[in-house]
Amino acid sequence: MKRCGFGRISGALAALWLAFPGSAQATQPLDAFLERAKTHSFDAREATAMEQQRASEADAAVGRLTPSFSARGVYTRNQYESAVQLPGTATKLVITPLNQLDAFLQLDVPILDLANYHRYKAASALAASATEQKGATTVDVSRSVAKSYYQFLGADALVQSARESIKAALANLKNVDDRRAAGAATDLDHERAAASVARAEQDLADAELSAALAGRALETFSGLTPGPAEPMPEDDLHGEGQLGPWLALAASTPSQRVARRLGEAAEQNRKAANRALFPTLAGSAQERITNATGFSGRTSAYTLQLVLSWRLDYGTIASNDAQSAALEVQRVKVERSRRAAEDGAFEAFRRVEAGVAKSRAARAQASAAARAAALSADRYSAGVATQLDVTQAQRDAFLAAAAQIQADADLAFARASLRLASGVPVSDKRPR
Repeated sequence: MKRCGFGRISGALAALWLAFPGSAQATQPLDAFLERAKTHSFDAREATAMEQQRASEADAAVGRLTPSFSARGVYTRNQYESAVQLPGTATKLVITPLNQLDAFLQLDVPILDLANYHRYKAASALAASATEQKGATTVDVSRSVAKSYYQFLGADALVQSARESIKAALANLKNVDDRRAAGAATDLDHERAAASVARAEQDLADAELSAALAGRALETFSGLTPGPAEPMPEDDLHGEGQLGPWLALAASTPSQRVARRLGEAAEQNRKAANRALFPTLAGSAQERITNATGFSGRTSAYTLQLVLSWRLDYGTIASNDAQSAALEVQRVKVERSRRAAEDGAFEAFRRVEAGVAKSRAARAQASAAARAAALSADRYSAGVATQLDVTQAQRDAFLAAAAQIQADADLAFARASLRLASGVPVSDKRPR
């Protein structure tokens, strides 16, 4: 018997991971899985934590530009006490007591620190990029969810198709047995019909495995358990309008905004490295409370300071050069990100175009193969066709149905990918 290159259906299922012949849909709509994934997927939760981390790092950078207060207490045990007798009095002035107690209250105020200012601006840009990255992660997760969603639908549709194939094979086997009992069919016809039933049962087992794995993957990506599949209307094969508007939309996606924010951070880091060559100015006020009053005889005293610092070394100059190079690297990444976003929209748009043509042809193929299977059965019953014709026609009908499943679901996923690549809600079905 001719095997059509598909003697083992497991190889075919690897290529037929999407499906819905009349089509199927999980009880929950795709939007329910996408919405759930925004808060429950592993990548989304990681992005949320990273956003909080970057925001806290920006707050820490602000702290280096704001006044700081410190308090310090010191106990000192001196070996000898130092004291003087004041002339003409009975008072003894203790300069250094045996048990010395000191308390220091200090306020430090950065007045001019350009390097830390630009480090703060860089941290703020990174915090903003983390917020945008959360949106970009949502898009990536949504793409994985949509792919798993249509895999689940396709696997369930393939299960239904495999069950219909078993019914047809069993009906054919009964017909052969009836004809053999009447002397109109051979043992060879019976064995071929029985083999066709066994092969259809293998198809069903592989399809059910694919459905179980696809459902599990969908639950992992979204955090939502899919319900039983239900029939849904098939795609109307409409076009998506012109390519230009989709490419324009792709220029303002979250991934693009992330790249621009990272570019801003790189620019601020370059400025910080450059401003490290400039002097800094800081002020401080300190209050000291002590029992070692010295000759002043006062237990507390304050000091005020202005400190001008300037450090110049080769490492600072080299760091400035390194940050300039890092800025150029980030500029290239921004351009690459923009091109990649446009390429993603371009590919998805072309896949929709190809998907419409493939789905239309696959539906015609499935319809013709189903008619051929019915005709071969009728002709065999009339004695003008062989059992090989029947089993081959039934096999062709199953593979054609699987091809339609793949084509229809490929098209549905391509439409979802086009919208995700362009920053358009998946539920918005309007062409641009």
